[in-house]
Parts: sequence; C-alpha cells; structure tokens
Amino acid sequence: MNRFTLTERICVSIGAKTIKELSSSINKALELSDFLEIRFDFLDQLEIPSSLKIIESIKSKSVFTLRSREQQGKFNGNELERLKILKMLYDTNPMLLDVEYDTISADHSLNDYLKDKSNVLISWHNFFNTPSNEYLEKKIYDMKRFSNNLKLVTMATTIKDSFRLLNLYDKFKDCNLIAFAMGDYGIISRILSTFHRNSPFTYASLEQSIAPGQLSVIEMRRIYERINKYFLDNVITN
Repeated sequence: MNRFTLTERICVSIGAKTIKELSSSINKALELSDFLEIRFDFLDQLEIPSSLKIIESIKSKSVFTLRSREQQGKFNGNELERLKILKMLYDTNPMLLDVEYDTISADHSLNDYLKDKSNVLISWHNFFNTPSNEYLEKKIYDMKRFSNNLKLVTMATTIKDSFRLLNLYDKFKDCNLIAFAMGDYGIISRILSTFHRNSPFTYASLEQSIAPGQLSVIEMRRIYERINKYFLDNVITN
C-alpha cells in the first residue's frame, strides 16, 4: 500500500458564508488535502460571481456544489436562479460540478447544456434511511445515464447499512463511485470507501461538520495515517 494513497483522497467540504471566510478556509484546507468541495449554497448568491475569482486557481481540484433547501442545502433563491448559477459554475470548468440526479433528470435543458459530462458528478441523497440493495442498484443504473461520476449517500440506521453501501463498489467497478452513509453508523463507510480503487475520494469537514457523521480532515488524516502505518509495519514488512 502506498503510504500516501489514503490521505491524498480526502475532499474537504467548505461551507463559507462570506468571501473573506471562503478565502481563509481554502488556504487552510490546501494545507491538509488535495481536493476541495466548495459549497456555494452557503454564500449569498450575489457573492457567487465574485467568489469565482478566488477559486480560479484551485478549480481544477475542486467540486462545485449548490444545494437547494429541498436537498438539505442553504441556497435561498428559487430553482430557476439555482439552475442559472449551476450553468455558470459548469462554464468555469471545475474538476467536478455536483448536480443532483433529481435535478438533471427533471430538467432536460440542463442536461442538454451540460454537454460534456466528464466533469459532472451526479449525486443522490436519502437523508432518512438506506433503501434496499435492489433500490440502490437501480438508482445507480439510472444515474449512470447522465455521467460516469456518481455520488450516492444515504442515512445509516444500522452498521449493516454502511457495509451494504460499500458493497456497491464491487458491483459497479466501471464507474467513479462515491458511496457512503451519513450518521454515526455511517462513519465507518466514510473511512473505508477510499479503500476501493474506483472511489476518487471521501469527504471531510475543515473544522465543524456540515453533514451528519462527517469527520474533520484532521481526524480523517490521523485515522488514515494509523492505517498506513499498520500496513507498513505488519503487512508489507512480513
């Protein structure tokens, strides 16, 4: 196991409420992680165009996200305004633009606008429970119609839910999949998801969690460093 493999696959979620806070958070995150998720829904929508100037230099390693309140986000505008901003964010060419499956499947004009899906991340969340394996597998097949970059996240009500999500990596090896569970029972899936080669990264907070069960990047790095050390000391050397 490469000693740096796991720690280099952490994406830090940044939910800054002002441009000044955004700039400061980006600088802190870059010291700890290679990837960033910029939660534009935390900003006032009038500040989003100005914020793009700050993000220009790091967009190639960033996931741009604009969650509606219906999707547990903070965006206060209407859906037409959100779609307009999503298109603007896409035009800046980030590493990935997070677009909810429910959004792109319901809006054909958005699907047509996002012509190159290579940098589009189709996401789907269930904030209440983890559906059956059959439901989850069908959902992934439906999501794959729009992109090969997928994010599927549910709420774990038992530890078994976490491992059911992790099993999806073996089922769908032909896509770039991010699958884990939220909540206390989901923490283990956040950690173990990056052990799968088709998982590009897992998410962590910069400091305060912005999702149920989300660990901070420092906590995540400490866990991965201990795992790496264990493999170096007990597996590779034996």
